[in-house]
Amino acid sequence: MDPPQKRNANVRLLACLLSDEQDTEDSDYRFLVDGQHIKYMTTAPGAFRGNEEDRNFEPILLPDLLPQFPPGDWNHAHVAWDPETQGAVFVKTETVEHPGLTELWHPTTFNELDFTRLDRPRQRVHISTHPKFNGGKPVCVKFAVWPWEIGYIEAETESYQWIYDSGIGPKFLGHLAEGRDGRIIGFVTEWVQDARSTGPEDLEACKKALSRLHKLGIKHGDINRFNFFVRDGHEIVLVDFESAKRDCSPEELQEEMDALKSKLESMDFRGGVHRCTE
Repeated sequence: MDPPQKRNANVRLLACLLSDEQDTEDSDYRFLVDGQHIKYMTTAPGAFRGNEEDRNFEPILLPDLLPQFPPGDWNHAHVAWDPETQGAVFVKTETVEHPGLTELWHPTTFNELDFTRLDRPRQRVHISTHPKFNGGKPVCVKFAVWPWEIGYIEAETESYQWIYDSGIGPKFLGHLAEGRDGRIIGFVTEWVQDARSTGPEDLEACKKALSRLHKLGIKHGDINRFNFFVRDGHEIVLVDFESAKRDCSPEELQEEMDALKSKLESMDFRGGVHRCTE
């Protein structure tokens, strides 16, 4: 006899946004169901009474804390504590239009579910492969799923349009859709391989790279040393353009250039994870 199947065995936890105020604020989850449907869930305060420490631990959350996911084409569910059953229950399912990017400028759009993740340096930055890129060549996938993140990813997407084909940043490969024909939630760029972060010894090279950006009237906005990479031993590539600003005054651009030396010398680890690079 085959062993009984675990509850919600067809569900994967993709991300969660948990409130520290478990008794007063909602928490949010993002799931993949049946390998093809992205679904969201909001849990009311106290939904996992007595089990709060396990609410982001998939091996306990899905088979033990949550009831079976309801069938249907809904994309957002609400869960609360049921005093009668002494457990969490689905109290409502609905179909809602989650916010996504609206200003699309590149002709290519990728389906998020067609990528195979190799690494996750940040929750919303993945190093992945895609069937379109032969030989398993990795690419960088950057995305946003929660409403408050969309503005940041939209700003960075627009910034990549400003520098497209300039060689200043990683090559922009296309937009990213949440599933097939879903909302646009991010973008795909080349993965800057065999690169290293910069330091004080790279000041002159970084100045030249930043100057190229400034000649376009663009201020980077976040010139910490982890946003410059040295590729092939000498080429500087800038990353993370979500704070970039266009049509800046010469004074603004000079102020950023003047700050570069101290930024490269800083031992602050802000931004100190590998971002779209090896």
